[in-house]
Amino acid sequence: MTITSLVYPPRSIKPNLAKIIPSIVQPMIGEVCSQVSFSYGDELTLDFGELTPYNHPRLADLLKGSWQLTTRATPWSLKQNENRLVTPSALDTEKAITQAKNLVKQLENQKLMDLTIEEESICLSLTFDVGFQVTLEPDLSDNSGLAYWELLMPTKQILTVGPGYFWSCKSINELS
Repeated sequence: MTITSLVYPPRSIKPNLAKIIPSIVQPMIGEVCSQVSFSYGDELTLDFGELTPYNHPRLADLLKGSWQLTTRATPWSLKQNENRLVTPSALDTEKAITQAKNLVKQLENQKLMDLTIEEESICLSLTFDVGFQVTLEPDLSDNSGLAYWELLMPTKQILTVGPGYFWSCKSINELS
């Protein structure tokens, strides 16, 4: 499937969730998590695929994956073999956040085996080949207006999910 030709305006996610979103992200399955980073406290970014430098001169010393999944003020959890290692409610102190960051770094060099979305809660689960699972757990009652997560793709497309049951997929050239 060539994603470069698809442009989806924001729309309700519920009726299309089980079919559209997984088909858009299907090419990411099998990619290796090449980098884990954080922004704004515990907002998680997972880079998949080959790491390359950013194009902007101010970011030239940083690397990005061909796929970049970024949470946006969305709680996340980490499990390994059904054992919960990190829970969103436990990220209440700097020490807890530091420990969680160290644990989630174990995802680096792990292959993404599956990506699923729960239709009612919009929970996104990423399953890795060594039993790790990261789950993004959006708060549907949050009215901040922020997207729950975004996925930058190698096709120069960005998939944005949230707030609420809305999603869009468009070219990064269309962003203002």
